[in-house]
This record gives sequence, C-alpha cells and structure tokens, in this order.
Amino acid sequence: MALREDTRDLHHACEQHPVGAAMSDGTVDAQTWTDWLGCLATVHAFLDWHVAPELRRIERLGEDVRAMAARGYQPRANGAALRYAALGLHVEAATYVFTGAHLMGGEVMRRKLENRLPCEHLRWYNRRASLDLWRPYREATGISERARDAFAAILSMMDEIVETRSANSGFG
Repeated sequence: MALREDTRDLHHACEQHPVGAAMSDGTVDAQTWTDWLGCLATVHAFLDWHVAPELRRIERLGEDVRAMAARGYQPRANGAALRYAALGLHVEAATYVFTGAHLMGGEVMRRKLENRLPCEHLRWYNRRASLDLWRPYREATGISERARDAFAAILSMMDEIVETRSANSGFG
C-alpha cells in the first residue's frame, strides 16, 4: 500500500479538479467527456501495447469516441496527453494509475453516466480476472515517483481541457 499512500495527495487533487469532480458526480458535460475520452485514448494507444489483453482499453475507448462523434462531439487536441503518452509514460506506473482508475472507480462512474454518455471503456469482460492481472502493478515497489508523474499528467490534461473549453465556450 506504499504506492497508494505515496500518491494519495495527487489522486485526491485529480478527484477535486473541476473535470474530475464533474466526472465523479455524474455532471460532466458531453464535450468535456469527449475531451477526456480523447486523453485516455491517447495514453492507451501507447500503453496498451505493453499490457495483457484483458487490461487494454483502446478498443472500447474507440467505441466511446465514435459514439460521441455520432452525437456531434470530437475530442480536442490535448498536448499534455500526447506529451505524457509519447515522452513520460512509464508502463507500470501508467497501468497502476490509468487502468486502476478504470477498474476501481470506473464501475461507480459508469453507473452515474451510462444513461447519457458512452462508457464502454469502463466495462470489463471479467473484472475479477482483470483485477488479478492489475494487482501486481498496485503492489509494485520503486515506482512511486513515476506514478506521481502519471497523476500530475492527469492534472495537466484536465487543466488543458478546462483552458480549451474556457477559450471556446466559457467553461469553468
């Protein structure tokens, strides 16, 4: 549990960020959700090459992005997501943070959002088996700083979503 303790402050900061809070309480608007799906797709396009098939999310994220496109929403470019995915991604830390969020909090978020926004990336064929595959990442040692980098990248991605939305539509 050292990894969890070492990242608790940044994890809470992500939950308290306006984007994170709106996702958690189910009030996230469609464009912000689409922008977030774009960030996740960017990260998982790199990450999923390195994890077991059961932990991969890119196909389901693609389904969600396509569903939002059918409603007229496209993810806006997010430089923070691209920089993290291309330059800062550490497989163990990213799997702990990103996949862990889908597995651990995703079910609650899916229940809040699924009636109005696509959430396929939060569904698991076999959640228990996926948790078993993810557990070694949660128990990894020596990756606390890289996991903190992943959480910091999430904060940067969410900040950029807010900045983009504010510049284009008064979000904030």
